Amino acid sequence: MNKEIENMKRQLEQQVFNNHSDDVLWQNALQLMPRGTQTMSKCPDQFVDGIYPKFIHRANGAHIFDRHGNEYIDYLCGLGPIILGYNNKTINNAIKSQLEYGITFSLPSVLELELAKLVCKVIPCAEQVRFAKNGSDATLAAVRIARSYTKKEHIAKCGYHGWGDWHAITLREYGVPSVLKNYVHEFEYNNLDSLEKLLKRGDIAGIILEPQALTKPASEFLPGVRNLCDKYNAVLIFDEVVTGFRWALGGAQQFYNVTPDLACIGKAMGNGMPISAICGKKQYMQELNHVFFSMTFGGECLSLAASISTITQLQSKDYNHIWELGTLLEDGINAVAQKHGLKINFTGSAPRHNLTFTEEYKDAAGMKDLFFREMCLQNILWSNVIYIQFAHTHEDIAKTIVAADKAFKFVAENVDNVDSVLGGKRSVAIFRKNS
Repeated sequence: MNKEIENMKRQLEQQVFNNHSDDVLWQNALQLMPRGTQTMSKCPDQFVDGIYPKFIHRANGAHIFDRHGNEYIDYLCGLGPIILGYNNKTINNAIKSQLEYGITFSLPSVLELELAKLVCKVIPCAEQVRFAKNGSDATLAAVRIARSYTKKEHIAKCGYHGWGDWHAITLREYGVPSVLKNYVHEFEYNNLDSLEKLLKRGDIAGIILEPQALTKPASEFLPGVRNLCDKYNAVLIFDEVVTGFRWALGGAQQFYNVTPDLACIGKAMGNGMPISAICGKKQYMQELNHVFFSMTFGGECLSLAASISTITQLQSKDYNHIWELGTLLEDGINAVAQKHGLKINFTGSAPRHNLTFTEEYKDAAGMKDLFFREMCLQNILWSNVIYIQFAHTHEDIAKTIVAADKAFKFVAENVDNVDSVLGGKRSVAIFRKNS
């Protein structure tokens, strides 16, 4: 009887919880967790708070559903990890199968070897590999390897490379030793002269960059970076946490035919499961026999099984699907913006884009939020970064362009009237340089 009463209490508590509004639950979350959630880019202040859903309940394919059953075409792709679609049955079965044997063990699993073989097969630079959990783990390992191998301490970088101290000092200095500013030097993407100026110092251990972020590389840029690294004896690190398995099976290094010394991969390699890796040429990876790089969950088996399943499936995928759909989206977005006399920057390439309004508008940021709002109200989950994955369809793209047409019309009609029609809070920038 006591057990039945306890079960009834739990059911009642769950019913009350489910009946709470998102706003009430979010306030509870803020009381228990700084910023209310685990990832800054998922906070409500990154969208239009009051319009966007605060919580997601489930997802399937390229669509997600909030707690109230509303369905959205999703272009965030879990912030980049989803490449084959949410709730992929083959990956689910691989995880379930491994779960029967165990999640993590006291000694290594053969799954580590199996996944290592796959990574070394498909990633051009990979002769050896080590696994981790986040992109920041991999970029930190790469920087340490470069310093250990060259016996130099300075790093040249451009772009975003995670929350590790070595990189965070360039974005948010809170809690980071200020002395690190002296060891990290930024160069300009697509500007070989700015890079060579740093390399001439003679103390640069490694160069780390995304082979492509939202700016397309000039034809001579990536080969030029490769040549400069060889000339000045610096380790070339490609941060392919985003581009890996999304630009091509072998990442942007395969797509652009430029091979780095080391590569950091993650996100799409597990289709949502937490896994990343540092891989590269053996002469550099061997430094991990000395460099301290170790973690309890680096060999966690469910993620290894998911990654094996993901990469195995990707080996038979036609990446033209991603490039075709992404190009259709780009062409459509630009066309409907022009139709309404709006000037936008839809930067990037087919697998990943970003939309902003040009700086000639006095409230370009507000216009962007207004566009976000209108897309969300039409059940399109739009974000600062737009990804294309294999579960997206031509129908999804067509619906999105129709929605964008209506959204741009609304923006054009309210350029000078943003706050009075927004219906929610403006988004705020979190990934900004120290002022």
